[in-house]
This record gives sequence, structure tokens and C-alpha cells, in this order.
Amino acid sequence: MNRKILFLLLLTCSSCSSIYKFSVDVQEPAPVTLPVSAQNILILNNTLTQPKDYGIERAYNGQALRTDYPLSFDSTAWSAMEEIAGVLDDSHFFKTIAVYRQPLRTNTDWLSVNELSPEDQSDFYNNDNYDALLVIDRLLFSIKENVKKMQSIFYSDELTNAFVDFRADGIITCSMYVYGKEKPLTTFTVADSVFTKSIVEGDSTIFFKEIPEYMLHELSHVLGNRAAKRFVPTWQTVDRVFFTGYNARMQEAASYAASHKWASAQSLWTTELEKNSKPVDKAKISFNLAVANEMQDKLDTAWDWAQKAKEQLKNTNKHDDSQEMELTNKYISELEQRIQNNRLLDLQWGKE
Repeated sequence: MNRKILFLLLLTCSSCSSIYKFSVDVQEPAPVTLPVSAQNILILNNTLTQPKDYGIERAYNGQALRTDYPLSFDSTAWSAMEEIAGVLDDSHFFKTIAVYRQPLRTNTDWLSVNELSPEDQSDFYNNDNYDALLVIDRLLFSIKENVKKMQSIFYSDELTNAFVDFRADGIITCSMYVYGKEKPLTTFTVADSVFTKSIVEGDSTIFFKEIPEYMLHELSHVLGNRAAKRFVPTWQTVDRVFFTGYNARMQEAASYAASHKWASAQSLWTTELEKNSKPVDKAKISFNLAVANEMQDKLDTAWDWAQKAKEQLKNTNKHDDSQEMELTNKYISELEQRIQNNRLLDLQWGKE
């Protein structure tokens, strides 16, 4: 199966029985294009842990908590790094993915982003044979939590039913270095959040330490996942349609297309195109031939057929055939985007 398109479940046809809708997964390029030589990546921790009281607002029954139940941020960067490593490794886009298990930073300016020196880069490149370094420069969180004790007919000295309203926002800043360049190829920041509103049975340690620290690690994984996906192609589900028609040949072609037998459908549609003289019918069949070619990864030919469909529609009634015009214009735009994406994918995969 072609690596750039994956067929999914066919959906039902429209109520007028003239359009058949289905879905496919198409591969989209990574937001960041790395050199093809960047196959062995080492992930580094160049962060400093934020102060334990920074960005934290917590209250219990309306009373603010200040220094009670301090949270540990020490391992959040490692959670993000493990997620990054997992996503990059699962993509099969690189040869080797590894995590360097020692933090790099020694200063105290926890808000700053410190670039790696050429000497530090050289040590990793030369000693370990890596050709790219993905560095986490900064990982910061803000937390807002309100806990309200709930009335219960069951009395316990140790456990309490409470409504926990928790939200954590986080940002991660990363840099990608590649062999042969002293400055980062890219530096970027992504942000996300996690939250929960739930009734919990527990004590103050559960409310103000175990739950927040669990949520912080969940958020670290979310941020790591989003950071990693900037460097790997991804799959996106898109919708496609074709016109079914009412005569036996068009129905037969539609049956082939619904079974993903695109070459057979294309052959029948080509024959029907030669028999038809009405511009709207020729436009629909040309549209179908565009889809058939796209499904066979012949994108340039698909674009040509979509343009022919558009030309035919110029000779039809703009009011009666507005749906065909709208579908054709939309499809041409989607094809043009796929063509651009595939050129970039070829570059990212190293395909000449």
C-alpha cells in the first residue's frame, strides 16, 4: 500500500444517490524539514526546574494554601523526553533515538533558554556518533486548584469526600541542532493544558500532592508528544466523493470504486466519457477520473482531470449545477495542497 494514502471505511452515499462519499488517510509532511542525514537523534535535558512556589494557586474550602504540600517538578522534563523518544521511535522515520540521562544546565537562571555551545555539541556528535540533537530548553507550568469539602453521612477521621477543580497549563521550548551547524535549525515553543473536575475520596496529601503531580506528568507527556510531532510526517483523515450516475455502466464503475478497484472504475468511466455529450455529465465523469487517479497516487493526472471537469462546468447552468461546481473547486484546492505536501514528503523521506 502506498505510504502516502491509506483507505478507510467507506461511508454511505447521499440521499439523492448521485454522490458516494468515503474517507482516506493521507500522509502530511512534518512541520519541520530536517536534513535526510539527521537519522541518529539524541534527546537532551537543558532545563532548570522552576521554583516550587512559582505559578501555583491552591485553595481548600476557600482558604489559600501557600507552602503546604510542595510539588516536585524534578522529573517532569524526563516524562516529556520519554514521550518525545517514543513518538520519534514509533514513526520509523529515524534510525536511532536515544535519551541522554544527565541534565546539562548548571546555572540558576531557570527562565532563560541557553543554547548549546559548539564544544558541547561536538562532544555528543563525535563521541556518540549522533547527527542531530533535540534539546528541551525550558519546561514551565502554572497550576490553579480549588478543593471543596463535601458533606457526607459517613464520618471518617482520615478520608474526606471533596470536589477537586484542577487545571494545569504548560509550555515546552525545544531546539533542534544538526551536525555541521552551530546554531539551532529551529527553536519553538508549544503550549497545552490538562484539567479535571471530579469528586475524590482522600486526604489532603491526595488532593494537593498526588493528584497535581500525576496531572503534571500527564501534561508533560502531552507537551512532549506535540513537540515530537513537529519532526515526523503524520496521517490525517480526509473526505472524498465521486458521482455514481444512474445507468448500468456508471453503477458498475461505482461498485468497483467502492471496492477500491480504481483501475477498473477508471476504465469504465473513460468509456462513458467518450459516449456523453452533455457538459454536466462530462464534468462529473472527469471529476471521477480525477479521484480514481488520486487514489492510484497519480496526483498530477488527477489535477488535470479536475481542471477538465471545471472547464466543462463553465458550459452548464450555474444555478442547477452549483453543487458540482462547489465540489470541483474544493477538490482542486485539496489536490493542489496534496501535490505540495507530497513534494515536501519526498524531500523529507529522501526520495529523489
